[in-house]
Amino acid sequence: MISMMLRSAVVALLITGLPAAPAEASASWRPTWTGSLAFHERDHEIDGERAIAFDWADRETWHMLRWDGRRWKRAATPAAFRKAAHARISGPWVFGDVRGGTRGGTIHTWRVSGNRWSDHPIPGAGRLADAVATADGQAWVASSGGRIWRWDGASWARQDAPRAVSRLLAAGPGDIWALSADGKTPLHWDGGQWIETSLPGDSLPPKPKGGFSGACGSTLTEPAVEITDWATGAGGEVWASAEIRSHLTKCVGHVYTRLGDFALHWDGRQWRRVTPPAKDVDLQHVAIAASGDVVFTDDALTLPRLFLLREGRWRTLKPPRHLTEALALGRTPAGRLWLWGDLSDARERIYELS
Repeated sequence: MISMMLRSAVVALLITGLPAAPAEASASWRPTWTGSLAFHERDHEIDGERAIAFDWADRETWHMLRWDGRRWKRAATPAAFRKAAHARISGPWVFGDVRGGTRGGTIHTWRVSGNRWSDHPIPGAGRLADAVATADGQAWVASSGGRIWRWDGASWARQDAPRAVSRLLAAGPGDIWALSADGKTPLHWDGGQWIETSLPGDSLPPKPKGGFSGACGSTLTEPAVEITDWATGAGGEVWASAEIRSHLTKCVGHVYTRLGDFALHWDGRQWRRVTPPAKDVDLQHVAIAASGDVVFTDDALTLPRLFLLREGRWRTLKPPRHLTEALALGRTPAGRLWLWGDLSDARERIYELS
């Protein structure tokens, strides 16, 4: 209780105004893997001992790397995973759907142990939106239209959300979050139902005027806060990166103007807006180490920046040399952080932050 009160007090201080330029924190980046042809891959994800990416040039194939404690190695995977339309990883679970499938397609859910892949498919599930695993062995899978399934160790049970969702997040056993497809409404599972929570929508900038034309029209929606990424830490703490967006009404979700960025923090009762460490930020990925350190990637400038939030104070992290884009953040098996990035020579590299 005391730690939560202190954390809330620190966050309240951050909300009050733009902090001074953050000091630089020491960072040691240990290269753990280097690959090539970075521009052929997308949809990077890294979690624990697995990393995946979709290679659109190599027969549209998903690739997987596995960490053995010393190095990353290319992992052998089932054909259904390699040819999936969408794929996710979380803990010992791997998820993928059927490319070209319809609402009635199958979502494959593999529990992986060593080289053994045990599939617990969900027939008729359709398109995979997201999936997460919890420490007690449960797994949650979301598909189109707000349909959600929970694995209880023996079978899948429906726990549908009241609206379509795009993201899932596991803060602990039974402590599950879902994000609405438009990014505006986080839903929290309380053990029996989904409860909608509200993002702070005060003091938003006005809607832009004019300057747009074409197939998407010229009318913009009212500005709103949308979550772009989120992560969870110890004790159910949740941090998110967010943008204020105004969409062209005929192309909502595809064409929009970005009016501002900030961080969001769930303090156990409500979402609080946290002022970023600079005005010109474009917060993207976020991850939380076991120590409680929160790291955000920022793409506002020509080269990526990294911001660290530690004990209520923003700091900058000096990025690895030659880094041109941060592709993904994730937590290592030991609770540190992985950074997967593009390099200036068209290669990719995975670093461990220590």
